[in-house]
Amino acid sequence: MNSPLLELIFLSEKRKDLLLFLNEGPKLISEIKIQLDVGPVAILPQIKKLRENSLILKTGDIYSLSPLGIAIAGRMQAMTDVLKVFENKYDYWANHSVESIPSPLQKRIGELANCTFSEPPDRTRLFEPHREFVENLMESKKINGIASIFHPLYPSLFLTFAKKGVDISILVTRPVYERTKEEFGAELGEFLKFENASFYVCNKKIELSHVVTDRFLSLTLPLSDGTFDHTEDVLCFDSVALQWGEDLFTYYRNISDKVSEI
Repeated sequence: MNSPLLELIFLSEKRKDLLLFLNEGPKLISEIKIQLDVGPVAILPQIKKLRENSLILKTGDIYSLSPLGIAIAGRMQAMTDVLKVFENKYDYWANHSVESIPSPLQKRIGELANCTFSEPPDRTRLFEPHREFVENLMESKKINGIASIFHPLYPSLFLTFAKKGVDISILVTRPVYERTKEEFGAELGEFLKFENASFYVCNKKIELSHVVTDRFLSLTLPLSDGTFDHTEDVLCFDSVALQWGEDLFTYYRNISDKVSEI
C-alpha cells in the first residue's frame, strides 16, 4: 500500500468511517447519510474520491466496496480498534509495559477499544484495592484472577467469595504462592476445600495482574521500568473485552500447575 492510498483512507474520518460502514454490506445513500450523520454536500465528494481510486462501486442507488475495498476495509477495523485503545489514554500505554502481555493477546489488544481507567486512589488509600474494582467484584458471580504481586487483603477476600458460592479461580506466581502459603496457609487450605474454588501456580515470569468476571475486566500493567503500578488499572465492561480477559487467564492456566492441597 503506497502513501497516497494511506492518506486517502486515514486522513479523512468520513472516508474511513464510510469504508468501515460499507464493510458491513452494500448501502443506500440515505443509509450512509444517517449512519455517518452527514449531508450530501459533505459525503458525496468523499464517495467520489473513493470511487476514483476503485475502492467503492455504485450500482443504481446502492454503494458497495470493490474487491480492493473489501481487502482493505476487512483489515481496517482491527487497526482502528488498536489506535482507539492507545489514543484513549496515550500517556498510560506509552509509560507502561505493553510487552508484559503475552504475544497472542497483544495481537488482539484492539479488543480493549472501549476500555476506561480506574481513578487513582487518594493518599489515605494508596495501597488498598481500587474502589471500582471492589464494587464490581462484589457483584460478580464468576471470578478468574491472576496475581503477580502479594497483597495481604486478597487471601481473606477471595476466601469470602468462595464461601458465598462464587465460581472463583486464582492463579499466582511461585513467589506469591510461597508467601501466601507461609503467611495465610490456613485461609489457603480452607479455600482449596471448596468445589467452586480453584488455585493455580505458574512457574513462568508474570509481570501483569488481572481479574475477569462476568461483569468486568481489570488489567494492571507494570510501568515501563518494571515497577508495579498500584495507582491505575485498565477497566473494560463489554463482552469482547471480557472474552479477551478470559483468554488471557486461559493462556496462563495452560502453563500452570493446579494446587489441590498445601
